[in-house]
Parts: sequence; structure tokens; C-alpha cells
Amino acid sequence: MALQSKMVSADLRQFVLGSPLLLSAGAFLVVLSFIRFLVNRPKRFDLPIVGEPDDADYLKAMIEGTAKYPDSPYIIPSSPPLVILPISVINEVRNLPEDKASFMKDVQRMFATKHTGIESGGYALVQSVKISLTRHITSTLDDLQDEVRYSFDKEFGPCGDWTPITVYSKMARIIALLSGRVFVGRPLSREEEWIQATIMFTFYCYQAKNAINAYPEWARGIAAYFSPEVKRVWEFKKRGAKLLQPILDAQMAKLGKEKIHRDDSEDEQGTFISWMLNFTNEDQRRDPLILANNQMGLSIAAIHSTTITVTAIIYDLAAHPEYIQPLQDEIQQIINEDGQDVDGNGFMHLKKGSMSKLWKLDSFMKESQRLTPTHLPTNLRVTTAPLTLSTGHTLPTGTRFGFAAYAIHLSPTFLSSETSRPATEFDGFRFYNLRKIPGNENKHQFVVTSSDSLNFGHGNHACPGRFFASNEIKVVLIELLRNWDFRFLEGKGRPENVLRGFVCGPDTKGVMEFRRKKV
Repeated sequence: MALQSKMVSADLRQFVLGSPLLLSAGAFLVVLSFIRFLVNRPKRFDLPIVGEPDDADYLKAMIEGTAKYPDSPYIIPSSPPLVILPISVINEVRNLPEDKASFMKDVQRMFATKHTGIESGGYALVQSVKISLTRHITSTLDDLQDEVRYSFDKEFGPCGDWTPITVYSKMARIIALLSGRVFVGRPLSREEEWIQATIMFTFYCYQAKNAINAYPEWARGIAAYFSPEVKRVWEFKKRGAKLLQPILDAQMAKLGKEKIHRDDSEDEQGTFISWMLNFTNEDQRRDPLILANNQMGLSIAAIHSTTITVTAIIYDLAAHPEYIQPLQDEIQQIINEDGQDVDGNGFMHLKKGSMSKLWKLDSFMKESQRLTPTHLPTNLRVTTAPLTLSTGHTLPTGTRFGFAAYAIHLSPTFLSSETSRPATEFDGFRFYNLRKIPGNENKHQFVVTSSDSLNFGHGNHACPGRFFASNEIKVVLIELLRNWDFRFLEGKGRPENVLRGFVCGPDTKGVMEFRRKKV
């Protein structure tokens, strides 16, 4: 990355110095950008600092700070600094509007959106997921169950005997296939170019934002013009627009002429896209680049976060094999009680109402996510106006803040009960046992957010796609538990989680052995 940045700097210097007019204009822009940076930078204020700026990750600092300052804010000296708020104030801030505390400003800062063009949460995308997809969740289940069988056959092959497989990379492709089946439909969802585009776009976005964020803020606008990483992001979006053009044309032909609906027995290409178009400004609906922006943004939010969660769950199943038989028994029990549906090809599917009855599987998923979240803090926001808290502290405009979710989930008092193991230990049925307590039946589910369940956020910006992700993960795990044996390589155990800054995840290079069960 440093070498790439030096190359961009060299190209920029050579180009500008070759033209006196550009040199003068460039100097003016640099001065203007620097003045704007000085005016807009966040104000300093007095709070205790925990950790060091050069820490490789901030896990230790978060645990230490939360234990030391449980009732007041403290600062983790990341770049930019992050103010960790006490959980006692979460209800004061979780539903604040954007003109008080902005979720989007933090996303735009992280991805340097103004310079990279990366958008991962526009209005049409968020609304189509939060409203339309959630409303039609049950109608996507047959497609997901059909696609999971196809994807395992395609990606794992026969696997008649124990076969070593890199879990993360295979799961990324399987999740891309499942997500694509719903987001764009067949045949595009199964085309290799689309699969690669939706998987790799996230990596290219992170390369672009890292390349631009390596520069001082006042220099980023100029550097972006010469960045090969930024150029690659735009090339990907343009190619995505071309691939989506036929679907867009078909949907525009329908729009206004007939009510677009989803027939549960058909795989209608473009259904999700029609939902997106309903939330897109009329003057932008025919622009395939707008659609590509939304679809590629969806891949950032949906594919890799779900892959991280699934990979961690598979590692945890192999690390705690005592849970496998009870989970298999639960699935079979629900099938015995509810029966199964038969699709047009004669394959058996779980009924749509059966997923919510898999309490043990839901609990195992939630416990795995508790100990392997995608991020250590959650509910990240940037203040867009001074924010006074009940603690007596006032956060100036431009302050980045969040909550120490991972540290809260490891607290000794976390959801303690007579049947639960300590919070530092893995307890796959922790949340199953809590839900069995009268009055808790609808609490402690994988998708439920609260002050003690923060991995999907909590409040008006809680992950809108968590309901779809939950079903998607369950479909993958049911296939795995019913039809596959799996284990770590001989002499190996669960790969250690990888921590970097505030990011957490399973080892993406971990290899396990898989074998298809004999019928």
C-alpha cells in the first residue's frame, strides 16, 4: 500500500509540475483544502484516554476502559479517535436523527466516499431491504433452499471422502450465490462474472479507501484523481451496470404497466431490483450506474459480513462437536412436526414457518456471533450538533462515538443465569435456555437487538438486513448439519480470530475437512 501511494504521489507530482497553470491551480486547491480541514476538524475535549494510537487492535483497551469507566465516556486513540459511551446512555442516542448524530457521515468518512465514490447505504438500498425484503422474507425461503443445494454441489463437488476446503473462500461463494438468487435472480446470479464482481468489489473498495485515507484529509481530493484503486472501483461499477442493463430494461418496461409481485413458486429475475426502483427517484430509475451503485453497495453489506458469521459458526461447531447431534435432532423434530414442502424438482424443503422454531440453532448462531463479531464497537456515529449526555458530558460537533459491544458481551454480569456458563466461555445454548424462561420467548433471538445484544447495532440504524441474513445462515447450516460431516485437520483446533483495529473476524485462511454423508 505504501508503494502504491508513492507511485500515485510521483505521478501526481510529475503531471502537475509539467504545467505552470496546473501548478498554480493545484497550489490554490491545496491551500483551500487545508483551510477547510482546519475549520471543520473536531474540537478537542477532556476525557480519559485508554490504549495507544499504535495498538494493533483495541480489544484490550476496550475491555480495560469499560471496566475502569463503566459509567462515563472515555477515548480510544484510534484515527480518528473514538469516544466510547457507557451503555447507560444508549437509549438517549440510539434513535437520534442525522442532524444530531449521523450514521452516514461515519460510513462516508470510513470509505472516503467523497473521493472514492463508494456508497454502501443509500436511501433506495436501505428502504428496499428494510421494508420490501423484510416484508417478503418468507417468500425468499424456497429460493434460498433450492440455491443452497445447487451451491454446495457446485462449490464442494462430490466430496465422497474427506476433502480439505478453505472455509471462508468457499462460504463467500455460497453466500454470493444465495444472495444473488434473491438480489438479481437467475441466470445472472449464477454467472461467474457476477459472482466474482459481488465478492471482489468489497476488497477493491477497501483497497481504494485505504489508499485515499493514507493521505492527509486536505490532499485526498487531488490524490483520488490519480489513484489506480479508485479507478478500479469505478470500472467495477461500470461493468456491473452493463450486466444489470437487461434486467433494468425489463423492469422499466413493466413499471407502471402492471403491479410487480413475487410468485412464491417462481424465480422471477429482477424482483428485488423492482423494489429498489420503487424507492429510486424517477429521473434516476433508467440509469444503470445508479442501480449498479446500489447492488454493489448491497454486496459490501450482505456478502462478507454474512460469510464472516457463517465461517465462525462452522469453526465453533467443529470446536464443540457435542452440539451437533442436538442441533440435528432439533431440525428433524421440526420436520416431523411440520412436514416438508416438495419443490418442482422433487426436492424436500423445510416449511416457511419452521425456521422460527429452531431455537437451539438460533441460540448457537447468536453465541458464535457474540464471541466473533465483525466489529468490536457498534452504534458508531458522528455528532452533527453538540450532544449533551445524562452523564454531564457534552460531545462537540464532529465527535465520533460508539459503544463497546464486545466488552459488554464479555462482562461478568452479562445475561447471567443459573444455567449459563461464564460470559468468557462458549455456551451454544445460552440464549436457548434464556428464551425458555417464561416471558422471554421473543427475546434473545439472533435478530433481536437490545442494550445487551449490540452486534447488529441498536436503534434506528440497526442492520436492516439481519432478518434475511438470519434465514440465509440457517439455510446454510441446515444443509451442512443434515448432509455433511466436517472436522478440523488432524492435530488442529479452531483457528484463532483475527483482530485489526476495531475489526474482528475468523481466520479467512482456515482449512477444514468435509465429507458428504452417505444416504
